[in-house]
Amino acid sequence: MLTRTFGLLLTALVVSCSKRADPSDAPGDAGQSRGALVARVGQVELREDDLKRAIGRDPGASAQRFDSPQARRELLDGLVRFELLAQAAERAGYTKDPDAIHALQQIAVTKLVNQTLGKAGSPEAISQDEVEREYNARQAIDFTLPEAAEVRHVLVSDAKLAEHIAAQARALAPANDQAFAALASSQSEDAETRSRGGGLGFVDKNSRLPPAIVQAALALRAPGDVAGPIGTESGYEILRLISRRAGAVSPLSSVEGVIRQRLYQERRAKALEGFIARLRAETPVDLVDGG
Repeated sequence: MLTRTFGLLLTALVVSCSKRADPSDAPGDAGQSRGALVARVGQVELREDDLKRAIGRDPGASAQRFDSPQARRELLDGLVRFELLAQAAERAGYTKDPDAIHALQQIAVTKLVNQTLGKAGSPEAISQDEVEREYNARQAIDFTLPEAAEVRHVLVSDAKLAEHIAAQARALAPANDQAFAALASSQSEDAETRSRGGGLGFVDKNSRLPPAIVQAALALRAPGDVAGPIGTESGYEILRLISRRAGAVSPLSSVEGVIRQRLYQERRAKALEGFIARLRAETPVDLVDGG
């Protein structure tokens, strides 16, 4: 909030400097081009266009919201309050503060980049053909949900105990998932999963589990199937299948927005690098840092 307020203050300072009355101006000339006068704060004139810009800076606001005299007066009062702070900041010398200058430069750079890269378009400017090509190229990597096995596990450090627990698990009825969950809660040495009955969730080929556990989990086929004991660096694992999830491809319609945004960001980044390269070619740059 502090950063945003400071940024708005700096913006107001820039605007206020441009609004200061110049005695050399023809009366009513420059001022009238910014609309009717609505307030004076010291030497600064606030005009109708300043109100419109204030409304435009608020993403949730609309002109209709300020139709009533009371709402308009509150908006104007806010601008006056802000202008008083802006003038106080200027008198205190903050407009010459290095951080303030840098913040103003950031605002200017943002405006320059947005205007220059406007030709890079918007997500909506990405053609349907481009979207479909990207979808087809990345479907297997980004838009396919791999098959997975939902499993519970018990982890113990003793091999004989692991064999005993595996035998108990295999003796359970396939539908008796809660019995294995109780077994995991009472016997497992994995504190993280013990409180949820040994639940590991869905395990797929991309899961960050020991490869032996992933391979064993995906080999289970029917609910109630048991694998193990499986030796790992942590001890001995016993797995039991809860359910399986088939692999599925996300339809284009469900990821089209994501693809458009990605292509837009890539296009914009490329355009920015090209713009900076042109500036480098036009401007001498001499790096003197000996590091």
